[in-house]
Amino acid sequence: MIADMSRGFSLMWRLLLCVFPAVGLCLMAGSVNVVHAKDPGKLVMQSNNPFSGKAASWGFAQDRGMTMAAEKVNKAGGIKVGGEIYIWEVRQCDNRYVPADAVSCFKRGLAEGCKFLATLGGAVTKPQLPLVNDNKIITLGAIAGGADFTNPSNPYLFRTMPSSDIAIAVYGMKIYAKLGVKRLALLTQDSVLGRSDGDILRNALKVNNKNDLLVAEEYAPIDTSDFTPVLTRVLAKNPDHIEGGAWPAAGLGLLAKQARELGFKGTISNLSGAPEIEPLIKIGGVENCEGLVLLRVWPPNELPTKEFKDYWATYVARYKEDPSANGWEGYMAFEFLSAAIEKAQSLDPDKIVAVMRDLKINTLLGELKLVGKDDPLLPGYGINNQFSYPLPVTRLQKGTPVIFSLQ
Repeated sequence: MIADMSRGFSLMWRLLLCVFPAVGLCLMAGSVNVVHAKDPGKLVMQSNNPFSGKAASWGFAQDRGMTMAAEKVNKAGGIKVGGEIYIWEVRQCDNRYVPADAVSCFKRGLAEGCKFLATLGGAVTKPQLPLVNDNKIITLGAIAGGADFTNPSNPYLFRTMPSSDIAIAVYGMKIYAKLGVKRLALLTQDSVLGRSDGDILRNALKVNNKNDLLVAEEYAPIDTSDFTPVLTRVLAKNPDHIEGGAWPAAGLGLLAKQARELGFKGTISNLSGAPEIEPLIKIGGVENCEGLVLLRVWPPNELPTKEFKDYWATYVARYKEDPSANGWEGYMAFEFLSAAIEKAQSLDPDKIVAVMRDLKINTLLGELKLVGKDDPLLPGYGINNQFSYPLPVTRLQKGTPVIFSLQ
């Protein structure tokens, strides 16, 4: 029996010796053809926005729009530059719409390697500009104002929303004429943004020989909850129209509600800020907000392109609410930046911005491009850093925005 076992072991070893070299040869042959896929590089953008406080609706809107655009680019395979693939990563930091917090967020982002920035609001964007320029950080900013932000001294700041020169000096003058305004009051937020709106409004009235139209000019903190004292001063001037300028939904809703409670019967507009309609109506009330005139608010049943309708449907399905202007403007600007990086075939910020200024792409609202250098409606800009696209003028009817024709 022992002899039989010995013969068995001998046979087994001969088989193993025959098999293992073959396996080894197979493994060696296979290893020659194995190619390990290289992980894509990352393009990191900081979303430096208010995610708490009364401006949070603006912050969430912009962040969501840009995040959706980043996901779209990544899903399509990312951005190819010089044979390398890059994908986007968006990192959030809550600045609470406080200038010091915005700067702290930005410094943290720089330390973490962020090379791109998304932010909004002139009050928090202005103190970030020295860091933006010193570090050559391409910035997509939803800010009003005018040449105080968009000028050759800020080559890396690209304005995603219409400037106050467009919103107030162009559209505002047409809206006031259409409404037959005789006595105009400005009551807007007390910030860099609000003060800039005031300067631009006064200049526009001067250019149009309507200096006497403005009868009151007041500013209040963005977190104001009781407008009664400032409204009392405004209403003492007997205005027939109040321009709110740049209030987010919460502030505008309270302003409209309290103005009506104090007996104001005139019209109200809010041309720099693009409030979300649902919280605006919830806070202000349907009756108090009736007839409110807004810029950059699209009626859901009048979206101009299939791409915009698809974006709208995706946003609603994901976030359970309608999108607002900071969202789709951020989405379009992010697509534009992605296209510019790929066309530049470089991650050098100077080469990217050079491509951006002459680039045109088709996106949610049709053709998207940058203007400002030679546009007579944008005095003092001197540089193509202002995004341009169709703007709707709407008026609230029973809590729903409808197109308001200026013809």
